[in-house]
Amino acid sequence: MLLYRQAMTQKQIRVVMLHGRWPESIDGQLIADIPLCDSNNDGNWMGWTKKRLEEKGYVVTCPTIANAWRAPYSDWKRVLDLLGIDESTVLIGLSAGGAACVRWLVETRTVIKKLILIAPGSKYTATDADPLLSKQEFYDFEIRPELGAQIREGTIIFVSNDSPEILKSIELYKVTLNAKVIHLENRGHFSFLMPEFPELLEEIQE
Repeated sequence: MLLYRQAMTQKQIRVVMLHGRWPESIDGQLIADIPLCDSNNDGNWMGWTKKRLEEKGYVVTCPTIANAWRAPYSDWKRVLDLLGIDESTVLIGLSAGGAACVRWLVETRTVIKKLILIAPGSKYTATDADPLLSKQEFYDFEIRPELGAQIREGTIIFVSNDSPEILKSIELYKVTLNAKVIHLENRGHFSFLMPEFPELLEEIQE
């Protein structure tokens, strides 16, 4: 571990933050037309975190999944495949984005620096039978026992006052990935209406 940390000081740390499955619209307004729903907008916590990290010299990417509310997992994987994720990367996923990150790691066997899941989804959240949402397909994967060894500095999970399905997902990842769970008060499902996320910033830099 010491040699690994020394190597990381010689290589620029990268951060990839992946949003969740948006609805198609909010109060009749399309997601694409709501600036605050852009992962790179520094008015929300993801864009705010990106800006703070870039000021410190990190390379940060917040990709956007087209039509995320109905995109199959293959669309999410295609985006992740293009990001150059490697052993210098802190990989972060919100909600369904967290599940996509875990599934991608399972399938590609990529080694990363750290995994951070924020109110992550899992097979327990695949409760919607609407085929357009492709939830059953999206969460159809199993975690390999050796996955933890791909995550050099371990897994961290953030949770707040969330749904029972999300709480079951967190327990699943806690056990299978031996994750550190951080409970925060009154953050809900970590909506982009939350402007800052200092606890996340601290964990990324630790």
